[in-house]
Amino acid sequence: MLKPIIQNEGTTARERHLARLASDQFFGLWSYPGLTRPAKKGVNKELADLTVIFGDDIILFSDKDIAWPSHPDIQVAWSRWYRESILASATQLWGAAKYLRGPNPDIYLDASCQLPFPLPALSSRTRIHLVAVAANSTLPARDYFSEIGGPGSSGTLVHAFGLPDIVDGKRPFVVGDLDVKKPYIHILDEECLDRVLRELGTIGDFVHYLTEKEAAIRSGQLRMYDGEEDLLAFYLQEALPNGYGCLPFAHQKLSPHDWIRIPEGEWRAYESSPAYTVRTRMRQLAREWHDLIAPFSTAVLTADTGEANDTPLGMHEVTLRIAASENLASRARLGTAFSEKYRSVPPGARSSRAVASSCHPGRIYLFVFVPWITHQATYEEYRSYRLSVMRAYATVAPLNFEDATEFVILGAQTRDATGGRSETMIYVRYDGPLEAEHIAEAQELMESEAILADMPTQMTRKKRLQSELPRRYSRNEPCPCGSLKKNKRCCNIAGPRYGKVYAAGIT
Repeated sequence: MLKPIIQNEGTTARERHLARLASDQFFGLWSYPGLTRPAKKGVNKELADLTVIFGDDIILFSDKDIAWPSHPDIQVAWSRWYRESILASATQLWGAAKYLRGPNPDIYLDASCQLPFPLPALSSRTRIHLVAVAANSTLPARDYFSEIGGPGSSGTLVHAFGLPDIVDGKRPFVVGDLDVKKPYIHILDEECLDRVLRELGTIGDFVHYLTEKEAAIRSGQLRMYDGEEDLLAFYLQEALPNGYGCLPFAHQKLSPHDWIRIPEGEWRAYESSPAYTVRTRMRQLAREWHDLIAPFSTAVLTADTGEANDTPLGMHEVTLRIAASENLASRARLGTAFSEKYRSVPPGARSSRAVASSCHPGRIYLFVFVPWITHQATYEEYRSYRLSVMRAYATVAPLNFEDATEFVILGAQTRDATGGRSETMIYVRYDGPLEAEHIAEAQELMESEAILADMPTQMTRKKRLQSELPRRYSRNEPCPCGSLKKNKRCCNIAGPRYGKVYAAGIT
């Protein structure tokens, strides 16, 4: 039985802003301000100001909100702020990462450690990303750089690597790799944090960007970039076919005498380019997919999923995480396809559309629109019927899509005069060849219920399987071996079972 998940709001204005920003971009189900780790002696410790736990990725944020010192000497002011803001955040983040990598890393929702964190947090595949938010440096940095180089500086921190005086905080508004022997810490000033999260738009894009950046820096190829926004612009312009950006030099070996610097102005040039106009439009289209998922996240957090409250939290989380793991390009495609189909299905009709994920090969989304005939069924009866239709699509789907192993079925109420709208989502993963009984059931559904019968060009798997199994035998038929026993009590002719690893429903 689902129970509401109690979340902190943050104790400072910066922490609350960080929490709202992450919840808006990454969804509340995976964003947790102020998680606590128990202390062996003394007071329990806050793990981080914000912890995002999304499958195999954990992102820890530390935001110290240190006011800029009023000292007239910029070197003194910078050193004090650097020590209290960036170095203090680094100490917290390295401590949190070490704790999570240690034995029995219990984490709790509350400061008194009475409410255990309810989702799986760690596995052998877990990757931990560390982000220090350097608040309150933008205005003094803009004044400083304008004074020494003329007006027009963005005021974002400069990043340079391989020089000890930078790590020691001796160059105002220049930061680097704080300790090459410890996990890398991404240092983002407050304006760059907002921009990076807004422009990347999804947790998948954000994690990919952090991973590319760390690889480029730790490989020694990237020696300097004049602002986080300039590196972000370079990354976004190097687009991959799957919709992610990249830093090509992160994966290349250059001569020891060669290295990369991203100059100031890269972002300004990108922001005025046609490519950025396209990116902006893609963000707008992707928001439709975000808006579809957000109510599901809220429903699980508040334990308000109707009949699906009996479904374990882990199954809800996996289903939603799959849908939320699509990057911005894929979300734009999915959101557009769903909206177009929703508007085009006539009232009272059942229809569907299949869309492949752009960034996860082997994943198919099926949008199934089912009408609610209000004078024939209550809403509860309609929801139950719609779920049965969705399960029928899940059964037939692996026959129609040869290379797919994952299917997300999003069932929605067909648009009608009432203006009502509701959605249900299930996720099914198949891990092996189809069993003969499954094939027989799927073919019967295709013929009797016209499930996916309007997609003939994608039925390559069905044709191949039929050629391998020219005759299908049900479990109650006489066994084809000639024993005169029922098939289920004799040879039970069937191939290895398809593994339905997850099948969760959220309404």
